[in-house]
Amino acid sequence: MMLKSLFPVTLQWWNKALGLGCLVFFLSSCTNDLDEVKAITRAYDVSKDVGQKVKIIYSDSALVKLTIEAPVIERYNDLNDPKDVFPKGILITFLDINRKPESWLTADEAVREPKKRKMTVRGNVRFYNTAEDKLQTSELIWDENLKKIYTEKFIRITRPLMGDTIYGIGFETDQNFKRIEIKQKIKGKLAGGEFIPD
Repeated sequence: MMLKSLFPVTLQWWNKALGLGCLVFFLSSCTNDLDEVKAITRAYDVSKDVGQKVKIIYSDSALVKLTIEAPVIERYNDLNDPKDVFPKGILITFLDINRKPESWLTADEAVREPKKRKMTVRGNVRFYNTAEDKLQTSELIWDENLKKIYTEKFIRITRPLMGDTIYGIGFETDQNFKRIEIKQKIKGKLAGGEFIPD
């Protein structure tokens, strides 16, 4: 024997009614004060992300090529001109194919432009390698596409294993600091004596 419901209401009808009631409740309880929304979004600058104690690992074709460490990074999210700014210093470690460090770059501040794939570092710039060769300058530009590092500023290079100290204006090298080219006004002290070109 089948029991017939006295109420012609099914379970589906109750689910729909309950859902509609909840929707009406939530919609009627939400009001947006435009000034309040503006105040909240003004408090947070969505065009800039800030990170602290960051370590960025760069790889290419599944090989880790370098790491970047910095106390602070400010990432500006402009679609036309995005930038990563490192206002409190930076350490870049370039790795060989076996992921062993082979050269390092430090500076007081840096700006990376991802669309151009260039990074400019400034202030107490030091670039050195495992052979203890060291470049000192006020500014360097690292072109990630060409895998070269260069400047048009005054430079000082010391190579302790060879006993050399070289001064010049303008400089270019590969990111491993293996091949060095000084652009102009070279003066230095080489292991064999002082070298001053014409």
